[in-house]
Amino acid sequence: MFIQVVTGKIADRAKFDEVGPRWETDVKPTAEGNLGGTVGTTADGKFFVSSRWESAEAAEKNNASPAQAKWFEEFAPAVTDVEYHNCPTVILMGSGNKDDAKFVQVMVGQIKDRAKFEALNDRMGEIDKVFSNWRSDVLGDVMAVCDDHQHFYDVVYFTNEADARAAESKEPPAEVQQIMGEMDEAADIVEYLDLKDPMLS
Repeated sequence: MFIQVVTGKIADRAKFDEVGPRWETDVKPTAEGNLGGTVGTTADGKFFVSSRWESAEAAEKNNASPAQAKWFEEFAPAVTDVEYHNCPTVILMGSGNKDDAKFVQVMVGQIKDRAKFEALNDRMGEIDKVFSNWRSDVLGDVMAVCDDHQHFYDVVYFTNEADARAAESKEPPAEVQQIMGEMDEAADIVEYLDLKDPMLS
């Protein structure tokens, strides 16, 4: 799997809401290798898109397609400060149906110690089991590591925001605290993006 993340700010909310959803009807039917995506906006006017693909080649082919170009020409005036991030390393956790999520939180991370970070990724089976036993409100987790090997996006899918806030206020068990300590040594979370009304496919 390959993920392309697109972030930026909303300049024209009406146009964003009008043209953005047209990607599903105007572009997706021709987007070979597209596996779905997560789209959402924050209360302070930012947007986040995580587009999943079978391969980097499939994503690049779509980026160069006439349908994509035409759609983006209409969409571009609605956004500003647009950034693209290619993520060839994708780590999946959780066994729930992510498309049922009513709330999504994106943790924007910066890797401090690449060796420790990759060692944790190698243990994701173990970590997934520990966290799943602790947080029943989490339906799934998709971590996309950027090709610069310095940044990542950890996209967490929750049953709803109320469940997520209630669960995060409780003290984690010791084994979870141990893993979280190791994560803190490997990376920093530099931003949280709360997507309260996500569009999932």
